[in-house]
Amino acid sequence: MKRFIVVLAATLSAALVASAQPESFHRAEQDREISYWLLDPSTHQFRISHDFTVTRTGQKYVHSFVRKGSVVSPDAKMFNLDTVKQLKTYTVPGKDVNALGYYPNNVDPDSVAVQGDLEHAIAEGQSNRIRVQETYTDPVGYVVKDGELVWTRTLGRPLNYVTLPEGWMLTSVNTPGVITLDEEGRIKLRFTNTRNGDLAIEIKARKRAK
Repeated sequence: MKRFIVVLAATLSAALVASAQPESFHRAEQDREISYWLLDPSTHQFRISHDFTVTRTGQKYVHSFVRKGSVVSPDAKMFNLDTVKQLKTYTVPGKDVNALGYYPNNVDPDSVAVQGDLEHAIAEGQSNRIRVQETYTDPVGYVVKDGELVWTRTLGRPLNYVTLPEGWMLTSVNTPGVITLDEEGRIKLRFTNTRNGDLAIEIKARKRAK
């Protein structure tokens, strides 16, 4: 009888968790993860995706800041995960972002940011979960040298995922990471950053023999 009660309680608990997941999955995520997908290195391009939560009362716009030396493609997308709607996005100079007064530290006035228009300004006590999907071109940090792919970048999130292009095998990495395969058989690396600062990553890979 006791065993039956324990099993029943565990089953009910699992069912309650499962029923709550669809509603709370994205809301429960923290601003801790970012994913990179390296594209054909001859293009110097890679895709990124990350989520963040907006809570500032009165905020009408959200931003993704482009690092110096990188160029963001015009196909950048932002989604409001609470309403499952895509936001209107476009690039703005750093001086326009600074003028909004949303952030504690100003950015370089000549820098570039992708700006997304929220459907409504954030009301008191409200929040929006935003997902960013962008493609970057970095002709300095993502190159091919002597037939070897070389990707260098500083990673600031606590959890960082980097997926190599299809058909490329890892030859070296300067920072400990967990190496797995994704659903399409591409090599995927996971870097956990426990430091106060950024991780300076250098990944090298070669094309697999056909």
